[in-house]
Amino acid sequence: MLKLLSDQTELAIDPWRGGGVAAFKWRGIDIFRSSGDSDSPLELGSFPLVPFCNRIANGYIEKEGQLRTLPAASKFGEHEHALHGMGWISPWATKLSSSDSAVLTLKGDGVLWPWVFEAEQRFQVHADGFSQTISVTNHDEAPMPVGIGIHPYFPNEGATLKTEATGYWRTGPDRLPEEHYDLRKEPRWFANSGFDDCFVGCANPVRIDWPTYHLTIHSSTNLPFTHVYTPPGEDYFCVEPVSHIPDAVNSAFDDDITGLTVLEPGQSMTAECRFQLEHAS
Repeated sequence: MLKLLSDQTELAIDPWRGGGVAAFKWRGIDIFRSSGDSDSPLELGSFPLVPFCNRIANGYIEKEGQLRTLPAASKFGEHEHALHGMGWISPWATKLSSSDSAVLTLKGDGVLWPWVFEAEQRFQVHADGFSQTISVTNHDEAPMPVGIGIHPYFPNEGATLKTEATGYWRTGPDRLPEEHYDLRKEPRWFANSGFDDCFVGCANPVRIDWPTYHLTIHSSTNLPFTHVYTPPGEDYFCVEPVSHIPDAVNSAFDDDITGLTVLEPGQSMTAECRFQLEHAS
């Protein structure tokens, strides 16, 4: 376990458990949910989404006339679709580590993801939170579809969420996008039915307020989507900055709508997110 510290921020990173964040505390407050003692990456406070975000339908990729099948491991247990990439279920190597920063790397050998690539995560803690940068480089001989995102879990007690989203891709019973809808006002995020949908048009940083502190999530421009998961009856919710909608690689819509990026051999993509905190006034 890597432990990074600043005057007010504590970050615990588990390279062996998906390179995820096991704990994120600010002034002693758990900002992400605490992961406890579980070995499952689904119990982490946050994990990286790479080299794709959310789901790929049934683990099949149809792109440029080719059909590629993802292995059963990418579905993680009982899930029907390939889920959240392979970074979160893979051990990462620690490239660099100091008292307040760390660099992790992951090499994809073409097994869990049918292209050869390398990913890197950079963490830097600050007095008011931390920043996380994820990059992916295509080392394959063929073009590679790619996505980047971050999947944090937040305690929902007393929380309010503000995104200023202008629309969303509503998911169907199979948890894949069905259709795009416009929004005229902020949704009731913690209504009884809950959300598991990908939102667009969040022009300003996403903000989460709790009674005594506020969190602002600043994302780079190539993370234009925010997937919001508010499961009814749970004590957490997820606000995920992502580069594309679920199953973008198989979508009939153009890539500039779905957010899908295709890297040519040797090309890279880098995205950044900063979690910034302040006390309520």
